[in-house]
Amino acid sequence: MELNSDVLDVSDNTVLTNSLIMMVDDEPIMIDLIQAFLEDAGYENFLGQSDSTCAVELVADRKPDVLLLDLVMPDVTGFMVLEALRGMEQTKHLPIIVLTSSSDGATKLKALELGATDFLGKPVDPSELVLRVRNILTVKAYQDQLAYYDALTGLPNRKLFLERLTAAVDASQVSNEQLAVIVIHLNTFKAINDSYGPKVGDDVLRESAIRLQSCLSALEMSGTLHNQDPLKIISKISGDEFSILLSYELSDDELSYVAERLIKTFEEPFIIDKQSLYISISLGIAMSQRDGDDADIVLKNASYAAHHSHDETTGQLQFYSKEANQHLQERLQMQQDLTKAIKEKEFYLVFQPQVDAFTGQVKGAETLLRWAHPDKNFVSPAVFVPIAEQSGLMEEIGSWVLLSACRQAASWQQQGMSDVSISINVSSQQFSSDNFVQFVGQCLQDTNVRPASVVIEMTESLAMSDIDKTNAILNQLQALGLKVSVDDFGTGYSSLSYLKSFPLDELKIDKAFVDGLPDNKGDQAITSAIITMAKKLNFLVVAEGVENQEQADYLAIAGCDLFQGYHFARPLEVEAFQAFYKQHR
Repeated sequence: MELNSDVLDVSDNTVLTNSLIMMVDDEPIMIDLIQAFLEDAGYENFLGQSDSTCAVELVADRKPDVLLLDLVMPDVTGFMVLEALRGMEQTKHLPIIVLTSSSDGATKLKALELGATDFLGKPVDPSELVLRVRNILTVKAYQDQLAYYDALTGLPNRKLFLERLTAAVDASQVSNEQLAVIVIHLNTFKAINDSYGPKVGDDVLRESAIRLQSCLSALEMSGTLHNQDPLKIISKISGDEFSILLSYELSDDELSYVAERLIKTFEEPFIIDKQSLYISISLGIAMSQRDGDDADIVLKNASYAAHHSHDETTGQLQFYSKEANQHLQERLQMQQDLTKAIKEKEFYLVFQPQVDAFTGQVKGAETLLRWAHPDKNFVSPAVFVPIAEQSGLMEEIGSWVLLSACRQAASWQQQGMSDVSISINVSSQQFSSDNFVQFVGQCLQDTNVRPASVVIEMTESLAMSDIDKTNAILNQLQALGLKVSVDDFGTGYSSLSYLKSFPLDELKIDKAFVDGLPDNKGDQAITSAIITMAKKLNFLVVAEGVENQEQADYLAIAGCDLFQGYHFARPLEVEAFQAFYKQHR
C-alpha cells in the first residue's frame, strides 16, 4: 500500500486492495492473465512490465507494495533484477514473489539466496495467487504500521515524516518552490503526564492528534489549504511533538493564519476522566530553501523555533526566519490595532461616485472603508482587510460599515439626494453568518432608509462558493426590497450561465478588463460579451476602474450603464461627495 494517508488502518480491507502490485514478465499474455485474476479478487492497482531492461528503474520509481517477478527472461533475467533490487536501500525489503515453471531445487535455492520472498509455480493457480498476495500484503501492512506509524495515535511517525519531507525537499529544489514544516510542541504535556499518569497522558496525545486533523480538514474546507496537496502529512515525531508538512507554497501570512487556527483548536480544555485539562502549545515554522536545503535541517529548525517560541514571552508562534518573525510581529500588532480600532471608532467611510454613462449625472456611490490609524497617516485596505478577515474581525467591521452606510444613504435622501443608490461590499464572514439577513433588515428599520436605494455587493467567488445557500440568501435580501450586485465580475468563473438563476440586479465589470480598452482585442471581446449577456438578463452594468475618456466612450457605445473610476472622481468623504453630486446634477 502507498504510504500517503495520515492514518493507517490495517483492519480495513481497502488498505490491501489499494496496494500497488507490479509484475515483470516478458510474456504480455501472462501479465494480462495475472491482472485479470487479481482484479477478480478486488485488486485494481496493477502495473505490468514486459521489458525487463527497465524493470529495476521502474520499481524504484513506482515503489510497488509487492513484485511478481518472472525468472526466465531475455537480456536481463529475473535473477539479475532480484539481485539489483536487493542491493538498493529503498527496495531491499520489498516483498518479491518469484514466478517459475522450474521445479529444480538449485533454481529455487539461488532465488532464495538473492532475496526472494516466496515462489509461485507456472502455470499460476488463481486461488493460490490471491492467497499468497493477500498474506504477503497483510504482513507488509503490519510491518509498515510498526515501522512507519505511531501505535498510540495511528499517525505517521518521525521516520515516515522524514521520508516524505526528503521527497518534498528534493521536489521543491527542482520546482524552486518552498514547502513548510510546522512543529507543534505540547508545553504542558510532561507536567500532566507526571501528575495524572501515563493513561491520561495517552488520552491527551490521542485527543491532540484528533484536534490537529480536524483543524486541517476545516482549513481545507474553507479553501485556506489545498485539499489536493500530494505530500501533506500530520505526524507524531516525539513524545510531546507533532509536525505538519505542507508542500503547496504558502505565504508567511497564510502560514501564520494556519498556525493561529492550530493554536485556537487547543484553547478548549481536554475533558479526560471528568477533569478539565488545559494544554499549552507552541509552534515553530521552517521553510525549505530559506531555512535549510535538507530534510533533517528543516525539521530541526522548525522544532527549534517551537521551543524558542515557548521560551519567549512574545507568543506561541515563531518562524525560524528572523525576517519572517519580524513580519509576524507586525501582523500581530496590526491585529491588536484593528481590535482597538473597532472599540475606538477609528474607521470611517468614503464614497466613490457612479455616474450615468450618457448624462454624467451621479446615480450611485460605492462605500469604501478607511482607517484613521492614530500612529500612521494611511493604512491601505489591501493591507488591513485581509488581516481583519483572517483574524475573524471582518464580520464586526462589516456590520459597522453596513449600518453606517445605511445611515448615510438615509441622510442623503432627507437632503433631496433620493436618486443616489449606495453600494455596500459584504465579506464572506458577514454573508455566511446565520443572522446576516436579519441584521440587514434591522439596519433598514433602524435607519429608515429606502431599501431600493441599497445595493449589496458580493464578489463572484463568494457568490459561487455555495450556490444553494447564496440563492436562498439573495432571495431573502430581495424580499426586503434591496438590490444585489456581483462585484469583480469575470475574475472568477467568468460565466453568466452560473449566475442566471440568481436574483441579481447588477454586474460590475472588473477593472482588469477595462484597463486595456479601447485597444486590447481580448478586453474588447470580454467586456462586450459581459454587457450583451447581462442586458439579456436585465442586469444593470457598472464598469469599474474607468480612467480615461476613451475607455468611457467605448463602454458607453457597448451599452454600459454606469461608470466608476478616477476619470470621474476618486473616493470622496461625505461633504466632498455631496458637492460632486450637486456639481453633476
